[in-house]
Amino acid sequence: MATEPTPHVLFARVDDTPITVDECTDAVADATAGAVVSFAGVVRNHDEDRGVTWLRYSAHPSAQTVLEEVAHEVALAHPGCRIAAAHRVGDLGIGDVALACAVASAHRAEAFAACAALVDEIKARVPIWKEQGFTDGSTEWVAALR
Repeated sequence: MATEPTPHVLFARVDDTPITVDECTDAVADATAGAVVSFAGVVRNHDEDRGVTWLRYSAHPSAQTVLEEVAHEVALAHPGCRIAAAHRVGDLGIGDVALACAVASAHRAEAFAACAALVDEIKARVPIWKEQGFTDGSTEWVAALR
């Protein structure tokens, strides 16, 4: 079920376009913000002891709605915070940003807490799955049993 928009969620989106932390921090910028906390989930070249060459993210059709709900709930739990979040799907290479978020608040403690909650809830609840390709040519689905 989609939630009503709130002015404190500037955007929450799931799509296949490249994303940056800058677009999130720019969106939450405000004269009342004394703190802006951001997060970038970046594709790394390894998973434990195995070399990774690529990732592919797939999303359930409800992923956009769930991301919006998560952002709305975090905004309600952290009044006064301004939130922006984007999760990329499709094929990504090493160094690409898969998840970008930013939270602005009058004070740093609230911005840190809201950003941490946002990332944790996105990873726990948004139905997006990751397939990774390894240097040995094998592939593996990660966290596909949510």
